[in-house]
Amino acid sequence: MRIAIISDVHANLAALEVVQESYDFLLCLGDLVDYGPWSREAIHWVQEHAFKVIRGNHDQALAYDVDCRCSPIMKEASITTRAWHTQILSAEEKEYLRGLPLSEHLELGGASFFLAHASPAGDLYKYLRPEISDEALAEEIQGIDADFICIGHTHLPMLRHLGKSMIVNPGSVGQPRHGDPRASYVVWENGEIHFHRLLYDTDKTIAALAQAPIPDSVLIQLSGILHTGGAKGY
Repeated sequence: MRIAIISDVHANLAALEVVQESYDFLLCLGDLVDYGPWSREAIHWVQEHAFKVIRGNHDQALAYDVDCRCSPIMKEASITTRAWHTQILSAEEKEYLRGLPLSEHLELGGASFFLAHASPAGDLYKYLRPEISDEALAEEIQGIDADFICIGHTHLPMLRHLGKSMIVNPGSVGQPRHGDPRASYVVWENGEIHFHRLLYDTDKTIAALAQAPIPDSVLIQLSGILHTGGAKGY
């Protein structure tokens, strides 16, 4: 069995469309909206392709009109793109975001999976970066009985093994920030995790953003992230 796992789509349809793996199930760990130019299209793509979808902090912010509590350096970009997406999305699309679960526990292919956007302990906003210590990470997964604990939020790929659990972050499919601009995701196949990186047309995404009602400063920042994979640090 093959399971594709994606996260942090951020309205980047061009990145989503290159994920053409042959898979039995696709799991999405949230953040469908903000930052990118195609919020409606990204939601519809995920609705069509994903078996399970988790609500991210940006989905929460748009759906409930609350602060996404992202890093300060991304604050202006999140606020301005969300204001635009709020106008674009229909009532039904916003209701879809509101209805997404904050976590899921499921069995697939003879293995157990726990899905969350950020901290498995239930904090939608906490960043569990790859350099987190074993002790701190163990606290975040305490009490979760799963073979694979899948999280996103940081836009940074991670694979850690603690006790019986493998903690997996596929990175961001729509806005990578680990210095590689290719769409990032993982494929679980018969108990093994394989990281994938795929080239996509970043210029197409940037050109669409250039037509958006956002400040030039935000366009420059988002274009830089998309071109470099966040190599300058975000």
